[in-house]
Amino acid sequence: MAPTFSSVFITVQKIYYPSLCAIGIPANLLTVYTINYRKCGMSKIARLYLLSLAIADSMCLFWGGLIDLSLGWLDPYPFWNSSPWCGLVTVLEYGSVFSSIWIVIIFTLERYLVLRSTQTRQHCSQTKVTIRIILSVTLIAHLIAVPAYWINNSELRNLTLNNETVLLPVCEYSDSFYSTAVVWFHTFVSGGIPYILLIIFNCLIGQQLYTASRMFTQEQLKSINGVTTRKLVKKSILILFTVSFAFVLLSLPRFVTYCILRTAYNTPNHDRDDYSQLINVFADIGIMLQWLNSAINFLLYCVVSEQFRTEFILVLTCKCRISKAPASHTPLKVYSVQGASAEASSVLFIRRR
Repeated sequence: MAPTFSSVFITVQKIYYPSLCAIGIPANLLTVYTINYRKCGMSKIARLYLLSLAIADSMCLFWGGLIDLSLGWLDPYPFWNSSPWCGLVTVLEYGSVFSSIWIVIIFTLERYLVLRSTQTRQHCSQTKVTIRIILSVTLIAHLIAVPAYWINNSELRNLTLNNETVLLPVCEYSDSFYSTAVVWFHTFVSGGIPYILLIIFNCLIGQQLYTASRMFTQEQLKSINGVTTRKLVKKSILILFTVSFAFVLLSLPRFVTYCILRTAYNTPNHDRDDYSQLINVFADIGIMLQWLNSAINFLLYCVVSEQFRTEFILVLTCKCRISKAPASHTPLKVYSVQGASAEASSVLFIRRR
């Protein structure tokens, strides 16, 4: 008997999520080590934001990709289906996702403010201020996720397992007004609002970088510490848009399909596991792309920064740098223009999500 589309698609997901976690979590941890202990051509403030982003992405993959999806596919009746784990896992998963997304937004906003004001640059360049901002964002993100504790219910049901009828807990979505309101609120907190802010501020940053490149002559640019040539600025703007929109493109399908599921298909009779309905297929593909976003940041960093790529490979191969890189190879780093524009290109390391 030939396998059906549903069985093939389920098998793909059973393989996809464990593989994604097996690659993404170690890659994020190696990213943390590389940024923290190797010279990657980044300022201390940029390193703090990227470190927190890598940690948040690791937690996303752990709670969402590993606990909720990977083990959920491999074991249909895990112990966390029982109370209080049913709601707690949901809160931790949502909290890690919100933290990852809003760290990117706050980092982008900080880069824009640094470009706009010298006073802001001096204030934001303080390590203590940055740490407080990151911790505040993480705390608020998890507090916002707390209402998700009650959107799922854990119930005991008679289920057939190995030809035997056993009583097992099942964690299912509660079809109520409260759950619908919470899900809609979280959808816009993690989707609609971040997308708009990310696009707006990255466009403004691109404009500021381009304006800064036109403020000086070619000779003046070469004489100012940390400023690249016009060609490199144009290239950095292109990479900036590429990395930023990669995040939006990977997360947008999930946002769109979720909105459709919660409007046109928001009925108790809708079977989410029925892959004969295309909306269910597209929704699961959107989820796969969303979690992929949490695992590929190290690749984006390697693309935009030659120095990070070199150090990451050295860490991956357990080697040490023997000699310094040639001076002709200028890494993409956090640039500054004293008195005009400052430390803007670090946002190029921002992913997408």
